[in-house]
Amino acid sequence: MQITISDNLKELRKKKNNTQEELAEFLTISIAAVSKWERGESYPDVELLPRIAVFYDTTVDDLLGVGGTRKQHKINEYMNKTLDFWKTGDSLACVEHWRKAANEFPNDDSVMFQLMQALTNAAGGVLSIGGKDDEAKKIEYLKEAVEIGEKLSAKANDQSTIYSAIFRLCSAYKDLGEVEKAKETANKLPPIYFSKDEVLLLILEGTELKTHSQEFLLLLLQSFNNMIIRSGNCGCYESKQTIQIYQKAIQICKLLFENGDYGIQHMSLCYWYLGIATCYAKMKDADAVIENLNAAAEHAIAHDLTEHDAPHTSLLFNTLKIKMYGKTSMDSTSQNLLKKMENEKFNFCRNNERFVEIRNRLGT
Repeated sequence: MQITISDNLKELRKKKNNTQEELAEFLTISIAAVSKWERGESYPDVELLPRIAVFYDTTVDDLLGVGGTRKQHKINEYMNKTLDFWKTGDSLACVEHWRKAANEFPNDDSVMFQLMQALTNAAGGVLSIGGKDDEAKKIEYLKEAVEIGEKLSAKANDQSTIYSAIFRLCSAYKDLGEVEKAKETANKLPPIYFSKDEVLLLILEGTELKTHSQEFLLLLLQSFNNMIIRSGNCGCYESKQTIQIYQKAIQICKLLFENGDYGIQHMSLCYWYLGIATCYAKMKDADAVIENLNAAAEHAIAHDLTEHDAPHTSLLFNTLKIKMYGKTSMDSTSQNLLKKMENEKFNFCRNNERFVEIRNRLGT
């Protein structure tokens, strides 16, 4: 472990705008001793370190240059614990987890962004399907997320954190009904062809290019999935057109994942088939409803059984591992599908033997 106290002492003195003599007087030692410390010719005695830290309003760890390492280790511990919340969907516990981290590291941008992300996940997940109490809590979480996001987007040191904060900020504004502010904020982001991922395609070569291309394609696929869901739910298409939209998305997904290693895409496939079933329910086509609900159930169950970090094997993703992050509800995908099957649109075929069989399969 490298001790950088000489450089730290010089930096702290410049920030405080004091002299070597002032520190020497505070410690009741000679100016020559302080001068040697800053030149790296000697180190302060151990018993002086706490007093020097008090003088500069810092910690002994930071004074010795090891505080950053310990801080990052602790933040990494918080991140590792977050994976458990993502897997279980306990988004409320995740919020409290990052509140604790924010109390410990209130000036760390990465920690504050994680708290913002946890707040918006909880607001868009478990709190979005509750009663009046949950609605009040949802608004409270969104407003807190906005407060954090506005600060991060204005002052964060890392450009990636700024863009991530703006992305979450836009979503929070929209959920709070501030659509114009969401649009205004969204326009601060660069278009996709100015993104680092797009530019790196021009720079990287060989295996680096292959891995980056696969990661970028997977990222674009997530955007594609969101776009399809939004398009299907926009209310601008007739039922038959909506069915065609979802069917096209399913075909593309099957083409890309020829080995069926869909990973998190199982969830998108589940909801696309559910969307098709809902459209057929409006037409009172029981057979088509059952067929698509059955496909939705297969993907819901497969999503629940998919292991985090299992390898992708399909050609366009075979350097990557499956990532199962981001659950916002403690319910499994199967349980969520069961709840959506309670929609009154399915009442006309609810007693159908095959409909009951699907429900039973999802409930086991």
